[in-house]
Amino acid sequence: MTYIRASEIGCALDCDLRNGRNKYTGGLATDDGPRINAAMAGATADNPITLIIDGSALISGLFLPAGGYWSIAGLGCGTGFFVTTGTHNDAIHNGPPNAAVPFDPGPPAPARGMNVSLSNFTVNGNQGNGFDGNSTSGSRLGTKSAYYCGINLMNLNDISIEKVVLVRISAYHIRLSNIGNARVVGCVMESHLPGNDGVHIDGPANDIVVSRCDFKTGDDSVALNCPEGYSGNISRVEVSDCTFNSLSLMRLYTTNGGPRNFSIDTVSVRNCKGTFAEATFLIGLADGSRPNSIASLTVSDCSVAAPTVLGVAENFGTIALRNVTFFPSPSNAVWVAPQSNLICGFLRPSPLYGWVSYVGSSLSFENCRIYRSPGIEIAGLILENDSTIDNLTFSGFGVLGGSNVPAPNLLNIGWGSIGEVVLDSLDSNNIVAPVSAGGFSSVGSVSGAGVLATDWEFPDAVMANGVPYISANSGLPSIKVNGVVEPYLQS
Repeated sequence: MTYIRASEIGCALDCDLRNGRNKYTGGLATDDGPRINAAMAGATADNPITLIIDGSALISGLFLPAGGYWSIAGLGCGTGFFVTTGTHNDAIHNGPPNAAVPFDPGPPAPARGMNVSLSNFTVNGNQGNGFDGNSTSGSRLGTKSAYYCGINLMNLNDISIEKVVLVRISAYHIRLSNIGNARVVGCVMESHLPGNDGVHIDGPANDIVVSRCDFKTGDDSVALNCPEGYSGNISRVEVSDCTFNSLSLMRLYTTNGGPRNFSIDTVSVRNCKGTFAEATFLIGLADGSRPNSIASLTVSDCSVAAPTVLGVAENFGTIALRNVTFFPSPSNAVWVAPQSNLICGFLRPSPLYGWVSYVGSSLSFENCRIYRSPGIEIAGLILENDSTIDNLTFSGFGVLGGSNVPAPNLLNIGWGSIGEVVLDSLDSNNIVAPVSAGGFSSVGSVSGAGVLATDWEFPDAVMANGVPYISANSGLPSIKVNGVVEPYLQS
């Protein structure tokens, strides 16, 4: 490994990271980008190079070896880079200046290089209004050919981005395209306009960890976008111990309605908290996804405020929520028509893409709760658009909070259906009824050890054999044995 210090290769390091001016004179700072690019150009597998950024540098883009084997290590958030006005590019990417053009090349994905590490510095992207700042193209985000990112890494395995602060980025803070074995840990991302995704991942991609990060973004904090970039499947993504104030915690989509149709599997989110304008999870955006295209998503030990936890517009396989506290908060949502209602729920049609139908194989809730504020209309789930959930299980669920008016129903079923509802454990104290009026006609069967304890009445026709319940026909505890309704004698 070769180590070089920016101060020892002729870099002026005279930039104020707050405004891009010369920190000594207040005039123009020196562009240190060309010197850094030249010093790092020789990085190879046989000669990996680490740049120690021991000051604050103005840069017109760092374009480092496409195949990897390089690192940048700072000495804290007071060191790092400010993107000069009119750069029209990413702050840092691998490959030549035009490496990210076109932004979405489509398949096939190239072979991957490896071993890139970025740590312990700041990137100020010099976001402007499209006529000043990094981009002067007329668009703040970039051009029709490419968005301008803070860190844009392509075609690489073994990436580490740790303790990097990214602010005022033109578009995505971190974009990862055709990558594997990537870690984004302890980073801060703060830019507040549409298009300011936090960690934006394009397919194909695999084995990604995002941990202990703070997101304040105007768009998705984490985006799993299979059809973008070279396009492909995304597998094994873990997000943990992060805080958020964003449009969404995560967007997941496998098709944009065109011929590219992929899958996302083994996604887990745990021990996170945040506030979201549209949804905690924006799942899908167009019709036409494969069956079970979002194959598996697990969310555990999270506390979120949003119009919905799961804004669904795509087919899914298994979604499991454990120890999730939901604070319904619709005040900042943009509801894109058509929407049948604006009710908050753990699951509902996507506020942005609410016209899309979907099929879900399995959705489960374990020790989850809605903490309701006065005046906010809620349901556990809202099902519309001829959508279907095959199996829905509650193993600990309830409505809490400061409203004297109970939720009208657990399941608000408009135009949709549920194959099997399993009520193993559910606190019905603040929920009037299990389904909205006429909703049982859209439920295949009801079962579970906790049905009778709800004190709700159920039509005989929907009850599974061997499950005690209160019959809507007789008003009495009942049980079906071989399809025949009998009185249930409680011991």
